[in-house]
Amino acid sequence: MMIRARPAVLLLAAALSLHTPFLASQPAHAVWRLDGGRAPVEVREETGRGYPALPVSALVALGAEIGYEGGGAVARFGAAEARFTPGSAEVTVDGQARTLANPVYSDGGVVYVPAEFFARWLGDASRGTLAVQPGERSVRRVAAAGANASVAAPPPAEAQRAPTAQAAGRPEPRRLVVVDAGHGGVDPGARGPGGTREKDVTLRVARMVADLLRGDPTLEVRMTRDRDTLIALHDRARFANRWRDEGQPAVFMSIHCNANESRSEKGYETYFLSEARTADAQRVERFENASVQYETHAVSGDALGFILTDLRQNHYLRESSDWAQMIQDGLRVIHPGPNRGVKQAGFAVLRGTFMPAVLVEIGFVSNPGEERLLLDPHMEESIARQLAESVRGYFSRPGVRPASE
Repeated sequence: MMIRARPAVLLLAAALSLHTPFLASQPAHAVWRLDGGRAPVEVREETGRGYPALPVSALVALGAEIGYEGGGAVARFGAAEARFTPGSAEVTVDGQARTLANPVYSDGGVVYVPAEFFARWLGDASRGTLAVQPGERSVRRVAAAGANASVAAPPPAEAQRAPTAQAAGRPEPRRLVVVDAGHGGVDPGARGPGGTREKDVTLRVARMVADLLRGDPTLEVRMTRDRDTLIALHDRARFANRWRDEGQPAVFMSIHCNANESRSEKGYETYFLSEARTADAQRVERFENASVQYETHAVSGDALGFILTDLRQNHYLRESSDWAQMIQDGLRVIHPGPNRGVKQAGFAVLRGTFMPAVLVEIGFVSNPGEERLLLDPHMEESIARQLAESVRGYFSRPGVRPASE
């Protein structure tokens, strides 16, 4: 891992000692403003460990791609990386260990990074593409300095391909598909009478869907999690929005298993984001949104949280509803359970997505018969194939395009 240093951006004053907690005298729960070029995001400092820290996922708002490896986290800005290990005060930046006054930590599956990193080393980690103003708790994306263009990170492969595609008469970028495996890590989701955990079924099916779609060169496929780890609900939507390029057609699919106190309930249903209109939809909404109990603190003041007030959402809701119906029609061909129809509810995992988004309940793990069905590799593959086909079917519809930015 190598990160080439860029010119210094606005960093913490040199007089600040490495061994003095960053801004320790400042009031608790101060807010950082992160401006990655779209709607600025405000993220609250957490001080439960006695020093200010921010969730590593906050870096998504600044253009980073977050990965989780070996219990730690990796933030990538293009080819550059910063690595964080819970319990350690050393953060790897520019291929070197940088020592913080306080350690990185994990709480409820969420990795928190001392705010000192944002002030001291974020500019270097981003190769100078981010300007940091520690005193104002502000970070914004800036253009790289021309004098140092020779050491700039190469642009992502997608950015390199874009002009070539346009020159060849194919101006539309690859279409983004975000596949979200519900629950994960300390959040098992629903449990079947035989001990089946929802998080395991959803991950297997989600991986199959992603693998099937990756064979299509017109698609860019991303997974919010590809292993047994907890990803906060609001982070899943933020990842999807950050992965999507300007004007890129995109969809978001969250895969889940249903559950009910009555073991006789069975079948499959697909939701899109809106107000829950039935008691059953409200029940499912409460259960799926209860995953926040495994998270510590949600990001506050996130502009994406107001998606229902955005004019674009009317377009996304219509497209989501149509896509949900396509999913139901496809599952009807292979699923023995009853078709419970298209429904709507205020799922937290869908609430922040700036693209058509659905949540699919592929069966009731609480029903003994459907629990066995969801453990059948052939049925899992059949479900995955139908879900993948619904993505292709959605994008093949005439006139499908992203709402105007």
